[in-house]
Amino acid sequence: MSRKGPPLGAHVSVAGGVHTAPERGRRIGAEVVQIFSKQNTRWMGKALEEEDARALREESERTGVRVAAIHCAYLINLGSATETIRTRSLYALEDEASRAAMLGVPYLVMHPGSCGDDPAGEGIVRIASAIRTFGKFPKGVTLLLENTAGQGNSIGRTMGQLRELLVAAGSPPDVAVCLDSAHLFESGYDIGSASGWDALLSEMEENGILPLVRMWHLNDSKTPAGSRVDRHEHIGEGRIDVSAFRRILTHGAFSALPMVLETPKDGDDEFEMDRRNLAVLRKLAAPPTKER
Repeated sequence: MSRKGPPLGAHVSVAGGVHTAPERGRRIGAEVVQIFSKQNTRWMGKALEEEDARALREESERTGVRVAAIHCAYLINLGSATETIRTRSLYALEDEASRAAMLGVPYLVMHPGSCGDDPAGEGIVRIASAIRTFGKFPKGVTLLLENTAGQGNSIGRTMGQLRELLVAAGSPPDVAVCLDSAHLFESGYDIGSASGWDALLSEMEENGILPLVRMWHLNDSKTPAGSRVDRHEHIGEGRIDVSAFRRILTHGAFSALPMVLETPKDGDDEFEMDRRNLAVLRKLAAPPTKER
C-alpha cells in the first residue's frame, strides 16, 4: 500500500549479503533503507560480483523496498593532517563509489572528516582538495556530505562550514548534502523550537544548502542542544522536541526525500525498535484529523 509523505526507512544490516537489505526493510515496514556495503571499520571491502547486484535488484523488486544510500566506512577522513590517511581515505572513497555504482544505489553518504588540532579552515581545504582530486563520481552516484555534531573537531557542523566546503570543492554537481536531525541539535541548532527551526531554514537558504539537501537521517539525541556529543536516541525519547520531526516530515522542500532512522537496535529483535520509531514518524507526518 502506498503512503503519502517522504519515503521512510532505516539503516539495516547486510548480514548474509547486500541482497538481504530489502527484506529487512520490508520487515520493519520501510520504503527505503540505508546500508553499509562492507564492514564499516575496514578501508576496503570484499569485491562485489554482478550476482550481488542482480540479487539486490530482484529483492528490491520483490519487496518494493529500495536501497536509497550506502553509508561510507567511518575510517574515511579526508580532513586528516596525515597524508597517508588522506590517501587511504581517497582509495576507500573510490571503492565505496564503485560499489554504489555496481549496486545501482544513488546516494553515498560520507562524514566530511575531522581536522584534529588544526583550525577548521585547514581541514576544509584538505577535504575540498581531496574531492577535487577524486573528480567525477560514477554515473548515477551522488556523494552526500553529512552535517556533523562537531565532536572531535569534525567538519560540517554548521551550514556555513558546509557551504565553505562545497564552494572550495568547486560546487560539483554530483556532491550534495544529507542532514542528520541529531547532529543539527547537538551542534547547536535548536530544531525543537519554532524559532530555532526558522533560524536553521534561514541559515540554509543564506548558504545555498536548502536546494542541495537530498536525504535526511532522522534521529533523536541523548545529549543536550549544543553538546557537540553525538549520541542517537529513539524518536520521542531523547532531548529533541517531537515537533522538530513533524516540521522536517511535512516541509515542502523535503516531501520527496528519503528519510532513514539510525536509532539504537535494542533488545533481541533487530526489527522491533525500527518498527516503533517508524510508526511514530508516520503519525507525526500524518495531517491532523478534523473533529466532527
